[in-house]
Amino acid sequence: MVVVLFCADLWTKAWAWDFAAHGPVEIVDGWLAIQKITNPGGIFGLGQGLRVPLTLLRAAAVVFLFLLAGRQDETCRMGVPTLGLLTAGALGNLWDNLSSWAPWAGNGEVRDFIRVDLGPGPEFWPGFLPWPFHPWPLFNLADSCISIGFVLLVTGLARIRLQAPDGGEEAPRP
Repeated sequence: MVVVLFCADLWTKAWAWDFAAHGPVEIVDGWLAIQKITNPGGIFGLGQGLRVPLTLLRAAAVVFLFLLAGRQDETCRMGVPTLGLLTAGALGNLWDNLSSWAPWAGNGEVRDFIRVDLGPGPEFWPGFLPWPFHPWPLFNLADSCISIGFVLLVTGLARIRLQAPDGGEEAPRP
């Protein structure tokens, strides 16, 4: 699962860079488009200028997720796929970060290309709160994997259940 999602992330980023080479391309009338940008920061563009610390954090997250996956109880139906989503997403964005030092093309910034804009907020939306979907920050498949994995963990739909080093089971962790 991790390899398939990681490869899909890299392929969709390369495809988007070719597809939208001359500017944004509308896919669904104003609310979905392919628009290529690079993000030098973290989630929602936070941490601009912190590429090296964010790269190190992503690398540590990948190592940690692999360690968790190695101790994951195989009977936990949603834990393994959730760790797979998180790992694939972290690897996809880490690949982009490493491009400033590695032999593949890139500037070390994460490639984002999916633009969603649901327009101004609905009438019932309180005017003092910003409507977050006009437009939503651009993202990529790796970001989607991380977001879905995070939601599965936070909502309790997936649990990480570790095996004890001797093969026994430890208590579930939220």
